[in-house]
Amino acid sequence: MECQCAMLVLSCDKYADIWPVFFEFLFKHWKDCPYKIYLGSNTISFDNPKVKTILSGTPKDWSTDTRSILEQIDEEYVIVILEDYFIYAHPDQALLNSAVNFMKKHQSVFMRLACFPEDHFIDYAYDPMPNEHPFVATRKEARYRVNLQTGLWHKKSFYELIIPGESPWEFEHKATERSRTDTRLYSGLAVTPGLRYVHGPIPYLCTALSRGVWMLDAIELCRKEGIVLNTGKRPVETKWAYINRRWYHIMPFGWRKYVDFIFSKW
Repeated sequence: MECQCAMLVLSCDKYADIWPVFFEFLFKHWKDCPYKIYLGSNTISFDNPKVKTILSGTPKDWSTDTRSILEQIDEEYVIVILEDYFIYAHPDQALLNSAVNFMKKHQSVFMRLACFPEDHFIDYAYDPMPNEHPFVATRKEARYRVNLQTGLWHKKSFYELIIPGESPWEFEHKATERSRTDTRLYSGLAVTPGLRYVHGPIPYLCTALSRGVWMLDAIELCRKEGIVLNTGKRPVETKWAYINRRWYHIMPFGWRKYVDFIFSKW
């Protein structure tokens, strides 16, 4: 498995202060990680013998920088995770191994490893595959058929799907559109009914940062884990913002879309 698949922590220089926290979580909960671990950034390296930093050079745009990083990875498959997705429990290695085997068997482009609550189904809509549970086929009409949640990629296909000049948010939307004419398989994992949090083979906090601000969830997680978090370089979410965010996310999906529409008109 080691020669087939690697892990890429996709980041950039401006998030260098997050790296020590991310890797402390990773090495605490995944001591036996079998993958070669890469950190993708621009010009700053992370000094740790367990991590190989790949530099893309002077920042250009997310897509150009990411393609440069992928060019320097030898493995055929890569688990892509962002630097503010803090891993808080031991991953299901057997399921990850099966995911790689599934990708090879079906020549899948991408597998979504993050499962969201059922009310997000329209974003990640899928169909079961006979005799392949828990693996599923993502529908072409899914809003985020391509996304940057933690996922397993066929590296060459990921590279080819990226168009220089796009931001990560543009990539999710535009690459999803590009994927609709692709006859290859885009896959994922079936959601566990009733769970109201992000789940899957790699348990992680989604996300520790929002627009450069520390989420209170991340502050609390670090406190519970005994991991020191430096809040001197970034602002921390206010309690009022936290309450508003929590209320927003417990609303039914349709209500949230209505709220989004109303605020978009202001």
